[in-house]
Amino acid sequence: MKRITVSLPDELVERTKSAAGEGQVSSYVAAALAEYLGRETLDQILADWEAETPITEEARRQAKAELDQAGFDEAR
Repeated sequence: MKRITVSLPDELVERTKSAAGEGQVSSYVAAALAEYLGRETLDQILADWEAETPITEEARRQAKAELDQAGFDEAR
């Protein structure tokens, strides 16, 4: 484990402390960063895959409709 120092806006610090709970900021930030970096990796994998295997607009609409029906959305 390595200790680092970062500078954040005051509002973000307060929101992070509130969300993380007393004494849990480091683990909260570590989990958030791990999730973010995992998503970035997945985004790149999907972009590469789509470049190699283009998806028709109809297939894209159908997949979006199925994800919407299942309760997923595009917001991240």
